[in-house]
Amino acid sequence: MVKVGDTVRYLNAVGGGIVRRIEGKVAYVDEDGFDNPVLVNELVVVLPAGHEKKALGPDLYFDQKAFDAGKNRPKDDMPSKEVPAPGTLHSTQEEKVFETPYGDKLNIALAFEPTAIRTLDSSDFNAVLVNDSNYRLMFTFLRRSSDERGWTTVYTGEAAPNELIDIAVLRHGELNDFERIAIQYCAYKKGKEFELKAPAALTRKLDLSKFFKLHCFRPGIYFDAPVLEIPLVKDDKVQTDSTGIMSEYVSTLNREEAKKDSHAKTRPGRGKELSPYKLLPLVEVDLHIDALVDTTAGMENKDMLQLQLDTVRKTMQEHSRRKGQKIVFIHGKGDGVLRKSVRDLLKKEYAKCDIQDASFQEYGFGATLVTVK
Repeated sequence: MVKVGDTVRYLNAVGGGIVRRIEGKVAYVDEDGFDNPVLVNELVVVLPAGHEKKALGPDLYFDQKAFDAGKNRPKDDMPSKEVPAPGTLHSTQEEKVFETPYGDKLNIALAFEPTAIRTLDSSDFNAVLVNDSNYRLMFTFLRRSSDERGWTTVYTGEAAPNELIDIAVLRHGELNDFERIAIQYCAYKKGKEFELKAPAALTRKLDLSKFFKLHCFRPGIYFDAPVLEIPLVKDDKVQTDSTGIMSEYVSTLNREEAKKDSHAKTRPGRGKELSPYKLLPLVEVDLHIDALVDTTAGMENKDMLQLQLDTVRKTMQEHSRRKGQKIVFIHGKGDGVLRKSVRDLLKKEYAKCDIQDASFQEYGFGATLVTVK
């Protein structure tokens, strides 16, 4: 949701700026000193309010003109950042970087944001690398060559700590060229001691059919706008899933590590310890059958319902020890059969958890919110 102070760009036009005020469904965007009235649903948040350069670095600010210019360049002629010259990585001066209390474990993701969410059948997609850690990343983004004999470099550069960086524009007519992608990376800290992280080369096969399904796009852990997110590394562990786009990406916090960090200790003036689980992001699980299987051929209604309930049970088992974790099960309104079945299961097998309707503003009547107890 767009808020005052957010840096935004226009969804269907060139330009953008900072939201100065919101009146009903109209936001007033400061662009070159002029307040332009724009419908809120015609805006895409590039930088949420309160996440300025000190936290995410200057590359996060979205340059619409450069973005549009990139569309007209050949895919093999896309701009790339130069790797720093030899010797520049060994600075003796400690770099002042905003560090999060849980950022000493690598969390890396890749996201795809449509340039026109309402017309996915013709939209281009902006590829974004997410570096959710206190480390710098030297990385290369590659795609499989058409002859299947090697890889072609799409982008090479460096991501600052806790930064989102635009790395490519996937034109709609060239999506097939990106069915197989790869990321190579090396993590380090500049001007200070750090724990060594193993460099890695990760490959993924994208399920391109999901680029045409509106329900597969949703606000993610790092985005207010609808995106497809792929987890690459989670808490230092390389994700081995090769099935393509995953609908959820949860950065977990190691409890013992958190207790050692000064940010997770007792707050001044309070007698309670700050629970690391409060930092866990919301988990969304889409129970619509087409989000769970590619085809329902040969499946009866009872088989579909059983698969949906098994998904609920599996999700609850995965998060049963994370007290305070909030999970939203999206079941839709329909005739109410799935909703009733989901709630009956939760009340029977997870009676200690809080169960309620999810936000009507975000999900209508079609979702249930569970808080793990």
